[in-house]
Amino acid sequence: MGKLIWHELSRYVSLTASIYAVWASFWGVFFRKFFWDFAGGILRDPGGIQPNPRISVFITLIVGIPVIQIMTIAIGLVIIALEWPFAPITRIAFHRSIPVRIILLIFQAVLAALLYQGLISSVLSQYEAALSSGDLFFFPSETYQKEDIGIEFEIRVCPALQKKPEQRTGDGQILASYKPSAEPAGQLDPFAPPYSPNLYVGDLVLEDEGTTAEYVVLLNRYCVVPHHFLLVTKGTISYKAEYRPQTSPLLPSDVVQIYQLLLAARRANKNFIAFYNCGIKSGASQPHKHIQFIEVGHDGPPLEKITRGLKIEASGRPFAIQFLPYANHIFRLPALSLDSTPAQLRETLFPPFHSLLDLVISTVRHDPDYPSGSPSYNVIMTLEHMYLVPRRYETYTIPGTDTVVHVNSLGYAGMMLVKSDSDLEEIKKVGPAEILRGVGIESVHDLQVSGSFLDAEGS
Repeated sequence: MGKLIWHELSRYVSLTASIYAVWASFWGVFFRKFFWDFAGGILRDPGGIQPNPRISVFITLIVGIPVIQIMTIAIGLVIIALEWPFAPITRIAFHRSIPVRIILLIFQAVLAALLYQGLISSVLSQYEAALSSGDLFFFPSETYQKEDIGIEFEIRVCPALQKKPEQRTGDGQILASYKPSAEPAGQLDPFAPPYSPNLYVGDLVLEDEGTTAEYVVLLNRYCVVPHHFLLVTKGTISYKAEYRPQTSPLLPSDVVQIYQLLLAARRANKNFIAFYNCGIKSGASQPHKHIQFIEVGHDGPPLEKITRGLKIEASGRPFAIQFLPYANHIFRLPALSLDSTPAQLRETLFPPFHSLLDLVISTVRHDPDYPSGSPSYNVIMTLEHMYLVPRRYETYTIPGTDTVVHVNSLGYAGMMLVKSDSDLEEIKKVGPAEILRGVGIESVHDLQVSGSFLDAEGS
């Protein structure tokens, strides 16, 4: 009886493991990642982990051609057929062979150990494939530091952007840039299907409160920072029932999905931030609603380093960094688990976003000269903080020069991008903080309703 119980338990374990291996390997065909690429790899900045050339064979057999995934599926199906058992196999002699089972299970374990699944891993592997195929353009750059008002700003110089190729659709038509005066219906939508296979990472579906929100994850075609990807709302301009413009605020489902992706990145030992340019004065480049994600250092962007060190008087309420020369609204988020349900994330994350958005609108209303129409603002999200910054202008022209600085959410995160060394020198002269003040709105904290938020102490 003891042997019978042991063999039955072994059979169930073997069946369960093999079914899971087949299922995981099936998805591994579409989302390819060699888990052990960090072994002997080289850490580059930018670029992240570059696999050691000695393990290139595994990159070929997993990422290039899914040989390992196919082999894992085949072995898994054989084991399932043996353990179920599949009737025709019971007539074959090796059906009752324990050594055959052990050998198959060992092979299955080794092959499965080479695979790792996850959306962030898919982004990393798909990035390499898109770069190799020429569907994605990476522009090398150099980063310089500029200390201003106590913040160590990062200014990235990328001369290659001056020769940025025109973005075209599959039939060769040039894609228009987002112009405030243009109607969305008159523009081609780069975020509408059919998607470029090498830029397409996958679909995401979020179900919460009986509603379903659908997204597509795409790689950014033009990258200055590796692994830059987009969370795009489903729908097209021609299908008005689903299409959402870049002027619309983030919805509860958007906030939840953003945080889930940030959590997934942390689980993959990567540190990403998310940002959303809302409105025509925010630095948005396309009218189709999309949230962007870029990889940053372990400490986060320059602004996060400052915010993390602040001691606020009360948790669970918005606050502002007083020494910043522009209106800013921040919320410190509680620690949340990857196992949190969408409902739990929504209940924790969306009320803070809503309160910050109220403060943005309040700030705009106190400005008598603010342009008419929907307010523009920038959103930055990390696992620790949520930032909203109201905007007045999209660009800043440095006085006495022809240098025009384009500012989006990353500027307020402490990260700026210019196309030449001369632009870099002009920014250093005027100071990044002055540029951000010029495109932002003056703080009216003292005029807003008392108790709506607390001012954090700055230096």
